Amino acid sequence: MDFQNKYPSLGPGFEPNNLKEKKGIPIPILLFLLASLILAGISMTRFPESLSEYKVYRRAEERIHAGETADALQDLFDVLEHHPNSLPLILELMDLSMESGYYDQAAYVFNEYLVGKNLTDSQYARMMRYSRRLDSYYMTYDAIDSLMVQAEAAIGDDASEEAIEQQAVWLRSEVSRLHDDDAQDQAFLYYYDALFAESQEKQYDFLKKAYEEDPELFDVRVLLGNAERSRGNFTVAYEYLDAALLKESKDAGALRGLAVLAMLEEEPEKGLILAKKAYHLNPDGLYVRDTYLVALHVNGRAEEEKALIKEIENVEGSLEEDTRQLLEGQLSLKDFYMEMTD
Repeated sequence: MDFQNKYPSLGPGFEPNNLKEKKGIPIPILLFLLASLILAGISMTRFPESLSEYKVYRRAEERIHAGETADALQDLFDVLEHHPNSLPLILELMDLSMESGYYDQAAYVFNEYLVGKNLTDSQYARMMRYSRRLDSYYMTYDAIDSLMVQAEAAIGDDASEEAIEQQAVWLRSEVSRLHDDDAQDQAFLYYYDALFAESQEKQYDFLKKAYEEDPELFDVRVLLGNAERSRGNFTVAYEYLDAALLKESKDAGALRGLAVLAMLEEEPEKGLILAKKAYHLNPDGLYVRDTYLVALHVNGRAEEEKALIKEIENVEGSLEEDTRQLLEGQLSLKDFYMEMTD
């Protein structure tokens, strides 16, 4: 969105008090300049005041297109905190947050900054569309949260496989039932259908449906990329994971997925670079430590491998059994990663 400065610069050395001494300035032009100066002063109450803040405002969309989504939105929000009555800032942050799937931030801006502002008819219609979307999103968030609380309470201290499977069956049934309510966020429900799915095939189908409903939701691109890799569709897997990185270049999950693909395509050094980057960005991300460990192993980095094993044991208690089997040569990379849906 390109905002142009409505009022041109009056040039260096311009002094309003000396206007009448300037030769050749007709009275109508003089009045126009004075009116422009007044209006420009008024406009400053609506836009960021400092040059650095204005750059944040003007470059936010450009930075998002460059894969700096989280940082761009955070910086724009920081400016908004200093200028809470700047309607252009509020609207820009609402638009970009909703378009990027940062619904929690959009909801906060809506409730804390937008309510009570005077909007044009088109602005009002757009914000009400966002409001309906957010209402649906949080209705489903609350419904899923309630189901999870009930499932955890039902399991209690019984962490047996049978008890967990019983609650998984119940959760699948309850989430399926929520789909009958058109007011629920269907993409959100499909995402959780995938998490509770009883088979890889059903998980894949649900992820596809979630993506079709809302490609910006959570980490659906990353999960689909990993699912396509498990199915042997490397080209499609790259498309999903690259798209995730185009949205957020610091997406540790996408980098981790690309690291796995690189190792499977016999590019261990590339895989190590990607896995290491993912690890430094978010070591606690899903399977990020494990993938970095595997990358160290296939690159023959024995000392670093031993150190990371100790870290994983300290943080997670122990290595996953299939990870240990891979390190001991009982599983190949293909067997390890082509059977997994993470």
